[in-house]
Amino acid sequence: EDDPKNTYIYKELLESEGLDLMCLENLLENVSDYYGIIIQNEVDFLIIDYHLDKQVKYKGIDVLKAVREYDDTIYSILLTNYDLEDFKAEFGEYDYEISKKEFSIQYKNIAEKIKRACELREDNKLVSLMESKKNKDDQMISLLEEINSKLKKDQG
Repeated sequence: EDDPKNTYIYKELLESEGLDLMCLENLLENVSDYYGIIIQNEVDFLIIDYHLDKQVKYKGIDVLKAVREYDDTIYSILLTNYDLEDFKAEFGEYDYEISKKEFSIQYKNIAEKIKRACELREDNKLVSLMESKKNKDDQMISLLEEINSKLKKDQG
């Protein structure tokens, strides 16, 4: 969001629903730099204004596209007062578009969607971690079986 007044409103509304928001006061020069901030701050959801022309030359959809190159599971809300039908095909399953006016009216529903998306993301991280551990365990078992087989050959 390139308007601090709007950022304050969104922050107050969502924090009243138990969500913690980190807001950028100044937008970044390069859209690809946003993902570094997301990783560094362990961000689970994004609220992006489509029109950012008060501070930068790119659009919010460009930020979303750059983030999607690295991660397609972060829930994102693209705010706009314009029709975004042309971009619907570029949205992922975790992307949501709403007008700024509707956001202020539906913030409780939006907060619930964000919470569910964050829980799903956390569950997916846990599943991924468990699968990674299982793969390492399977590799270790294979290695031990190979060593055991060689020892039996050497003894026989």
